[in-house]
Amino acid sequence: MAAEPVKSTLRERQAAATRRDILEAARPLFAERGYAGTSIADIASSAGVAVQTIYSSVGSKREVLGALLDHIDEQAGVAEHWARVRTTDDPREAVRIGVQLTRGFQERCGDVVLALHSAAPVEPAMAEALADGRSRHRNGTRRWVERIARKHGLREGVSARRGGDIFAVLTSTESWQQLHADHGWSWDQIEDWLTATLCQLLLPPETHAHH
Repeated sequence: MAAEPVKSTLRERQAAATRRDILEAARPLFAERGYAGTSIADIASSAGVAVQTIYSSVGSKREVLGALLDHIDEQAGVAEHWARVRTTDDPREAVRIGVQLTRGFQERCGDVVLALHSAAPVEPAMAEALADGRSRHRNGTRRWVERIARKHGLREGVSARRGGDIFAVLTSTESWQQLHADHGWSWDQIEDWLTATLCQLLLPPETHAHH
């Protein structure tokens, strides 16, 4: 009897590894060819698996994209960043951790998200995925700013909701990718500038002043 759980765990690990391989193979294809230009057969060929394996392991092309975005979210270490912000007493550090979280996501998959942008006008599935991503980003930044507001307070005249909106816009895919791709800023430069700007816009003057 004891051998059975071990076997099923091994099977689960192999299934998870296959799924991960499929998502990692799909990532550059979506980024380079766009959603419409990538077929399930392309992904299968790149991952070295049968087309049927993709359907049984992940699902349709739309489901592969959704799973890929979730996979990238996990890699960005969302839970780990939340744990860090809970332990800091420095509001400027809390702002920086939030910026770093969006940076991790942009560094890993900004190109995939831009591929979604290009497909959204002609692909209802893409427009839906994009809207879902935007809504997750908005909700995440709102929760982040609410936490900073509760623990440290925001500058006069800035509500947690308005602060969340400001954080969401400044740390959006468009902001990161324009500064990086169009203007040639390094990821570090963008992180520093966004942190300084958000501290100035959101925190009371005495909290964001440099000592």
